[in-house]
Amino acid sequence: DPSTDPERLAGAGACRDALDLPMPTLVDRVDDAVCKAYGGWPDRLYVIGRDGRVAFAGEEGPFGFDVAAWSAAIAAATAVAPGPRPPSQGAWRDAPKPDGVFRDDAAPAQR
Repeated sequence: DPSTDPERLAGAGACRDALDLPMPTLVDRVDDAVCKAYGGWPDRLYVIGRDGRVAFAGEEGPFGFDVAAWSAAIAAATAVAPGPRPPSQGAWRDAPKPDGVFRDDAAPAQR
């Protein structure tokens, strides 16, 4: 169990790299403020929209999962509107890794 934010970032970074995750990785502080705010224990399905807001919040899992509703929310959140296309998933792999600095001025869901 990490006891500092840098220790937690290091562990999450190692996990992200070992799993070769093709998406941004967000890490809660060691005070678990985001987990407490969103009820992430034991697990919870969320979809965060392109605008950074919660587009879907599922019930506590695993028994409260509604996979059909979650899948529909993912489809709606990732639908491509007319106009310029967002970068492909492969672009995430080429993007620079985050520097691991927490933004103290950000709301918990934006850290």
